[in-house]
Amino acid sequence: MRSIVVAVAAGIAVALAGPGRAAERGVQEIQDCARKNLPERTARQDLSLLVRDGAGQEQLIEAELFWKRGDDGRSRVLVRVEAPPDLRGAAFLFVEREGDSDMFSYLPELKKVRRITGRTISGSLFGTDFSYEDIARLQSLGAQAKVEKLADAQVAGRATWVLTAPIPPEAGSKYQRVVTFVDQETCVPLKTELMEGPEQVRKEVVIPPEHVKAEGSRFIPREIFARDLEGSSETRMRVEKIQLDVSLSDSFFSEAALTKGR
Repeated sequence: MRSIVVAVAAGIAVALAGPGRAAERGVQEIQDCARKNLPERTARQDLSLLVRDGAGQEQLIEAELFWKRGDDGRSRVLVRVEAPPDLRGAAFLFVEREGDSDMFSYLPELKKVRRITGRTISGSLFGTDFSYEDIARLQSLGAQAKVEKLADAQVAGRATWVLTAPIPPEAGSKYQRVVTFVDQETCVPLKTELMEGPEQVRKEVVIPPEHVKAEGSRFIPREIFARDLEGSSETRMRVEKIQLDVSLSDSFFSEAALTKGR
């Protein structure tokens, strides 16, 4: 999807400007640091998503993900499914805006673009453990209001900054807040917790440190796990190939383009 997504990977992966003052950084510095790992303009990724449900049944989904930074500095994400055959052509579009972002989905069998609204935002993206709302929350990490810094913590043996952002009740979300653990060495969010209650984690998104790879001056997650702790299901998203700063027109990230395929 932010890398989620990946752009989901490219979006949440971020580079540290220098380790010397790591423990002293405030919220704004961490957010600014987080954006430094984004490509200058665009990214294209080949993804594989292995979905495992609570009964152990698996499905493999292959997709392409395209990301672009708009002139306003905000993200645009397009995901197109290539396989399996019954999902081929399905697509998802995310356009980050000030305030509420725009999201659309397209299923070939319905031949109709559907806007994702408050009533459908909790729906699953292509049957994975990523919901539409999860993508929006992860992509907009650096832009969420009222972000606070908590005490530092360890994740997978690495020192992390901990940021928390409440979700207002009027947002219609099933979550109350988002807690993100940002690696102090690479600035990659190693874990994001989507909280249903004050202490109840409903879903977590985890990036194993060993799957964070340097791409020039940036650090890009190559593998991301989304886990639904209530349903005991898991989706592994793997970046099979990535190209940075490729040519992508603005019209590519439009509602009309969803139905046209390549």
